Amino acid sequence: MPTIHIGPPPLPAAKASPAILVPEMAVTSLKPAEPAPAAVPAPEMAVASLKPAEPAPAAVLAPDATPAIAAAVTTGSISAPDPPEAKRNGGPPSIADTFERLLSAEDVEASFARLEMTESSPAASSARTSDLDEVRELFAQLAANHVRPVRDFVIELRWSDATADWLPICLPALRSLSRAAEKLELDEVCAALERFGAALSEAQSAGAPTIGGDRRQAILGGYEEVVRVMPQAFALDMDRSQREAVILQSLLLQVPEVKKVTLDKMVAAGLSTLEAMFLATPSDIASTTGIPLALAERIVARFRAYRDQVRSIVPDATRARERARIAELTALLRKQHEDYERAAQAWSREAEDAKKLLRKARAQTMLDIQVELARLGEVERLAVIEKLPFESKLAKLEAFLAEARDRYVVQP
Repeated sequence: MPTIHIGPPPLPAAKASPAILVPEMAVTSLKPAEPAPAAVPAPEMAVASLKPAEPAPAAVLAPDATPAIAAAVTTGSISAPDPPEAKRNGGPPSIADTFERLLSAEDVEASFARLEMTESSPAASSARTSDLDEVRELFAQLAANHVRPVRDFVIELRWSDATADWLPICLPALRSLSRAAEKLELDEVCAALERFGAALSEAQSAGAPTIGGDRRQAILGGYEEVVRVMPQAFALDMDRSQREAVILQSLLLQVPEVKKVTLDKMVAAGLSTLEAMFLATPSDIASTTGIPLALAERIVARFRAYRDQVRSIVPDATRARERARIAELTALLRKQHEDYERAAQAWSREAEDAKKLLRKARAQTMLDIQVELARLGEVERLAVIEKLPFESKLAKLEAFLAEARDRYVVQP
């Protein structure tokens, strides 16, 4: 059966909620202000069709890197040793390895001392300033990878009260970033990081299992200041809206009897964010949307179960629990697909019934995978998977699990 993509086109505004392709069902983008465009066909089991925010660079020293940055990183101002993989394959150093070297006080100080000893003329001083500006720009790019766990934490905190287990992960990342910013004389960045870190430390000292109320607001307020002074590393509005669109619609579509008309009614009632869904009661939903109370109860139960599931996961910088969950779901999805393929080769009525059940089971499992990948910020990967036939979807998911073992590593 073809799928239908109904949703507004991507908007230039930062908080646009992108549309999502979902299996065997028409959905809306959960953004009431925009009319739905004409439906277009998509392959079976389509997943999130989202255009992610501008990604952080995958490598520091691209072929067209500016000479000053290339010299700073490779010729001694700031040295960055190749990781084992790069040495074996002849590739460039990774962002994480270069940032580890950048955080070394000895290297940064030696770089500045070298510039001071060899460049004393006004022209040389101007060139030094330009070089430092470029190194600071490089620092902002590297910081985006280093503080990825901080962004993940704040995204979840914006949706709802978050577990305090995030704090011992985020605080060390902020401290190391602050040390590097101090060496590069980024005073405004240092001040913002200090205030944000103080809010995190206060929440940690409270000893509560979750972060809510005034402490939640203090952390979110401090984060906004950090975003203002270093948006390259900390801005997350587009990332958050893309993750939220996938999670929201995937959870709704897992509830029996939720159809396009139900989603339209919920959008019109303003129930278009995870925070709103976590706070809503069945009577709220039923009275504002006109859907049956029994259906509203199932919707609320699904979102509360998801919220409890997220709170029960002890986060870590490697996202091991989330990756294990995706591995479990992918193994289940492969079995369901293989059973479906066997049923498709038969011609009996029983085989036809089995195909229908297995098709539905595959759809439900794929929605679960969408939620987990969206929580990890893998919306770009979902956009690729969406275009593939089912066997290729599985291959991409299995490739991601192999890649994630090296990608989700603890940052120094």
